[in-house]
Amino acid sequence: MDTLKFYTNYLTRMMMPNLSIFIAWMLISLVLTQLNVESAIIQQAEKGIFQFVLPLMIAYTGGELQYRSRGGIAAILAVFGLILMTDAPQVFGAMALGPSAGWLIKQLDMRIKNKVPTGYEMITSNISVGFVGGLLFLLSFFLLAPLFESVNQASYRMVDFFINKNAIAIIHIILEPMKIFFFNNVINHGLLTPLGIEDTAVHGRSLLFLIETNPGPGMGVLAAYCWLSAKPMRTNAATAIVVQALGGIHEVYFPFVLLHPALFLAPIMGGISGTLIFQLFDAGLKAPASPGSILILLANAPLTKMAAVLGGIVISMFVSFTIASIVLRRSSPKYEVKNMPKINQITEIIVACDAGMGSSAIGASMLKRQLQAAQITLPVRYESIYRVTDQDNILLVTQKELAALAQKQAPSAQHFHVGNFLDTAEYDQLIYHIQTTQAPDDPTTAMAPQSTVRAMVFLYQGTVRGSQTMAVELVKKMVSEEGLSIEISKAPLEEVSFSKDVIYIASEELAKTVDAKGAALFAVNDMLQMEQYRQLLTEGADYVLNQTRNDFIN
Repeated sequence: MDTLKFYTNYLTRMMMPNLSIFIAWMLISLVLTQLNVESAIIQQAEKGIFQFVLPLMIAYTGGELQYRSRGGIAAILAVFGLILMTDAPQVFGAMALGPSAGWLIKQLDMRIKNKVPTGYEMITSNISVGFVGGLLFLLSFFLLAPLFESVNQASYRMVDFFINKNAIAIIHIILEPMKIFFFNNVINHGLLTPLGIEDTAVHGRSLLFLIETNPGPGMGVLAAYCWLSAKPMRTNAATAIVVQALGGIHEVYFPFVLLHPALFLAPIMGGISGTLIFQLFDAGLKAPASPGSILILLANAPLTKMAAVLGGIVISMFVSFTIASIVLRRSSPKYEVKNMPKINQITEIIVACDAGMGSSAIGASMLKRQLQAAQITLPVRYESIYRVTDQDNILLVTQKELAALAQKQAPSAQHFHVGNFLDTAEYDQLIYHIQTTQAPDDPTTAMAPQSTVRAMVFLYQGTVRGSQTMAVELVKKMVSEEGLSIEISKAPLEEVSFSKDVIYIASEELAKTVDAKGAALFAVNDMLQMEQYRQLLTEGADYVLNQTRNDFIN
């Protein structure tokens, strides 16, 4: 189950940043409809959003999770070939190819990083991404597109089988999982809507228009999150309920189900119960409901069947809510704070949450300020729990809900579990424990002299300084954006007089030959990797100096 949760959670992290696309489309479609824009233009806009923008952004996010922007660029190229050769929105294809492309470019870079001559890093970087992205485009264009198209056709046949067997309610056993993996538009617009139009021509209304568009199952899952989850998740779930109920954007609840694989049962049973109510009272819609908003469903229902439609939505929401609540209660065991006998060996504190953003970022900032007030010098950063590497000299701070996963991800680390990242009282216990268990001569809690960095100097040797020149200009721009007053320059190693209030930056190869005479020397693998400098600038001088002593060359 933990392995399944890891992969479904990865899919969630690909989708969560892109939920804004659905909210944007809700606003766009509402405004265009009110302005009486031609339906053909609205349909064209919808196709552009869901067939191009959404898959490309999901692919970029998946690749970026693997290898930052380089992985994202390769992922876009890979999925674009798939999009051009298929008619259905390739969200599923993006979720598969995006991380794969990021992983491939990462592996290539790892194998060639020590073979690139100094000064050729940027051109080599661009060539490698273009080469991998181009090959993946051709692969998806010629080979993978037919494969994914066959998956779409198989889904059509599966749904058609249940309809022909008059087992419409049972179809949710297949339909709901396929919806959550973003086959909802394929099934609804590709099969249920055409069949529903034929049924409406004969009977005046059709139950098929309600099968996929019923918002009840998703709203039940989101309501359970609103009731039982932590505050940040409650806020997200509450927003998603409004978007789904009024905007008809069902995709907003899919990531919440993927967080807990056992939650698949909730929308399945909710969908079955809702469809049984629709069948029992002979409910149906006069026209397709797109998007699947409660308002549009009621507007398209015959006046005599509005109560039946609303009843089916409410029942499906209640059933889904009940099952989801049971799952969420059982998946949130209580954990006690673990003893930390090796606290005096810790060199870094990592505040980790599920996605590595939001609450953990704020929590890390709060903890950092409290440590500084207690005159404890320890570097603090935030990270996704899935990106934490196992080390015995780190203290991993997580919420209690992630305690089991944290132990599995980093079994050698010291662990501290909190109920709420944003509660300062939670960190008081941790700081007190550090103060009372540290050895008297431990340098990490001694009052460290405040180090003032007045300059950063990029070192080079001989006449090879192309990468250093570009890095200086990029970092100068970064310093200006951050509002800092730090002098950025480059200098030949032969002419440098090392000073302790300057940070020196050199390639790993050059750093091995440098005697910095006690000054801070920051050794880098790639001179043009800006994230390392951004962290260096934003975390502050004390953090940088501590990091260079622990992780780099001094």
